[in-house]
Amino acid sequence: MIKIIVLGHGGYAEGVRLNMEMIAGPCEAMHFIDLTKDDDLASFQQKVVNLTESFSEDKILFVCDLLGATPFRVAAELSAVSNGKYYTVAGLNTMAFLELSMSADSELSIKELAERSVETTKTSVSIFPA
Repeated sequence: MIKIIVLGHGGYAEGVRLNMEMIAGPCEAMHFIDLTKDDDLASFQQKVVNLTESFSEDKILFVCDLLGATPFRVAAELSAVSNGKYYTVAGLNTMAFLELSMSADSELSIKELAERSVETTKTSVSIFPA
């Protein structure tokens, strides 16, 4: 199974959780960790590692708010040494989160799920009126 861990600054992860629950209900595959003003790098890393260790054999897709920021770096470091078990994406929108919540149990590989979430974000952004 694929687990999805949403990471972000301040209340980002909690905001995504509330947003998803309001639109689609709770998703058992999604988990949420915020980097708070009280966290230092080590305490945030420990929160993330503790959660990942609780999933043992599951694959993990980290979804971060900002490319290159602390939550992304922590997730990317874990992904880099996971031998394809973990992937990290950044900057997704609500449409992509909805698709992730419905696709976590699909037959997609973790890489395909990551690629689909990025593509969904790209295709669901628009200007009105055009």
